[in-house]
Amino acid sequence: MTGRRTWLDSLGVRLIGLAWCVASVCSAFPVTAPRTVDHWFVDSLIKVFPEDKADKHALAVPQVAAARNSHASIQFVVRASRRVDNVTVAAKWLGRNAAGLGEIQVRPVGYVPAAANTPDTPSSELIHSVPALFPDVLFERFPITLEPGKTQPLWLTLRIGAGCVPGRYRAEVVVREKGIQRAREAFSVEVLAASVPSRQTLKVTNWFYLSDRWLVPFFGVKSRTEEWWKLIENMARVMAEHRQNVIVTPLTGFYFSRLALIQARPRGDGLEYDFTDFDRWVNTFQRAGVIGYIEGSHVLRREEDLEDPNLLRVDVYLRENGKAVLRSLPPDDPRVEGALTQMFSALYAHLKEKGWAGIYYQHIMDEPEGSGGNLIPVYRKFAELVRRTMPDVLTIDAISAPHDYGVYEKSCDIWVPVLGSFEGNGRQIREHARNGREVWFYTCLAPTGRYPNRFLDYSLVKVRMLHWIDFRYGLTGFLHWGGNYWSSDPFHETQPVVMGGSSWVTLMLPPGDAFISYPEPQGKTILSSIRWEMMTEGIEDYELLQALKEKDSDAAQKLALQVVRSSTDYVRDPGEFRKLRMELLKALSASQ
Repeated sequence: MTGRRTWLDSLGVRLIGLAWCVASVCSAFPVTAPRTVDHWFVDSLIKVFPEDKADKHALAVPQVAAARNSHASIQFVVRASRRVDNVTVAAKWLGRNAAGLGEIQVRPVGYVPAAANTPDTPSSELIHSVPALFPDVLFERFPITLEPGKTQPLWLTLRIGAGCVPGRYRAEVVVREKGIQRAREAFSVEVLAASVPSRQTLKVTNWFYLSDRWLVPFFGVKSRTEEWWKLIENMARVMAEHRQNVIVTPLTGFYFSRLALIQARPRGDGLEYDFTDFDRWVNTFQRAGVIGYIEGSHVLRREEDLEDPNLLRVDVYLRENGKAVLRSLPPDDPRVEGALTQMFSALYAHLKEKGWAGIYYQHIMDEPEGSGGNLIPVYRKFAELVRRTMPDVLTIDAISAPHDYGVYEKSCDIWVPVLGSFEGNGRQIREHARNGREVWFYTCLAPTGRYPNRFLDYSLVKVRMLHWIDFRYGLTGFLHWGGNYWSSDPFHETQPVVMGGSSWVTLMLPPGDAFISYPEPQGKTILSSIRWEMMTEGIEDYELLQALKEKDSDAAQKLALQVVRSSTDYVRDPGEFRKLRMELLKALSASQ
């Protein structure tokens, strides 16, 4: 027994020694368990998909270059190995020298589906096949849940103040699960001396439909109630944050809605017009910073009833049985001209009284040459009526004239052709501009193919290019028809069906074409999208280019030409774009 005990004691000593050695090695080389959450930074020009693996598109050096008085952005991407509930994410500036830097906003990017790719587009111009989930909506609430094996981008928006001292700043992002830190990483921001001018010169309008038809299903508020006005105020602030400075304003109605901001009542043998709601609307958008400019709704609109033999309608007030009644009449109805003359004369007098005539634009009809049939004579007739009753008010319309814009020279002040239609009409556009007129451009279902646009299955670089195109071609504005043409469930249906086209048939819209915002019923407001964020940063690029043009026109034009050689030949690589934009920032900073 003694010998056996001695042997066991010796073995015990050896095991203790071995354990001590193992502990020493582990202490020197600590063993770490697999991370619960992988995380990395991605350029905000890149769309991140739920199936993207860890470190895909990761920035080697996470940094952002920004001008003063601007927005900048970067994505912090996380991917969990297990389900992680009650996740919160916060970002903050590091150090004490962050004066002039606003709070960093962190928003989870939500995925929305697309069932069909944008038509007539080569696969090389699409970023993902369908059906698929595309990153787009920006939610504003935490906590969130991270699903295992699903990549979640987080959008960081940096608001750089006009008074920020140029220099390099550091910030960090922290991800917590029930208060326990799961990820932390820093990034840098270089603020240059370049500054986005305080006065915006580019005119930007997204058409928002704010009648009961569009808002009641999501918000449960009816038009012209106090709750509705509060909702309009909230939406206006979001529009202004995204540098929209023109708002389409329903007079006696607007496409897809019957919202009338001008009311009428009998007086004597005729009618008098009440502008109370019109004024409140203008004042609401002025306070928010959207107006800017008032965009009066169209005189002529297309009829939505496919069985109606008359393609066009005019909404006017008539006096019937001692009452003011709003009627929808065909344009050749003999009552139309007198009713419109009376209303526009009253509106003009009111605009002059309020000091708004110089910021008011009047639509006549949308795309008159794209409606089927020869509607130009009708268009000219009503344009002349508007000129007669509102002599110094500018008219504006999305126009379609593939061969000759001259048909609009005497009837439309501000031309808004579709992107891709004006490069062959450069001479006419330049001549129009020399006459003191403006030319904007618009996008909608078109153009597709190699053109930039803001569809879900197009890259964010294409979205950013839109306002570089504005500068490149000397244009002064942008119009899009779909600010919030929401489907019944915009988070799950991004391609609503709409009536349109020369054959006036129903068609499915390209993914994301119908809206760039999302409803947020709980907060009585709207949510942004990553496309809308890139639109905003593109508007600021335009203003920076304009600022450089004032100092060195050749340098500004040369840089714009490097980015946009033509409407289909432009920078597509995010890295290349960032380098060229840095040249813009440095060129402006050198002269500060």
